[in-house]
Amino acid sequence: MKRACLIPLFLLLSACENNGASYMIGGSKDHSISLLREQKLIWSDEVGQKVVVARFPQCQHRFDIAPGRTGKAALELYQANEMLFVLHQGKQWWAVGTEDCDLQAFKTPPADPGILLGSFQNKEDALVFVEQK
Repeated sequence: MKRACLIPLFLLLSACENNGASYMIGGSKDHSISLLREQKLIWSDEVGQKVVVARFPQCQHRFDIAPGRTGKAALELYQANEMLFVLHQGKQWWAVGTEDCDLQAFKTPPADPGILLGSFQNKEDALVFVEQK
């Protein structure tokens, strides 16, 4: 009987949004920038976000970034040069280096973030990277 009572409690505490999507740089799975989103509490619209920067076999690193809101991923990705990218969401801007797999927040928005590659978005309850056309 105790187990039956725990199941509804577990469902309340489980995540509603738990998605990930990647942008493959140059079409290679070994060189990518990924966004991971996880809603920890069903009653909160806050979604924890992590960016994974990878360039195998040299490096891979995961970074916590500012939380997002459920259903509102919209994280833009720009390319400044071959191994330097810029992420933008709301008022937040981050520089992403794939040479050493690093990430750094901008104190002020960059004057020229580079070429817009696309954005991470929620589409039909899935997180996807939508390329700029």
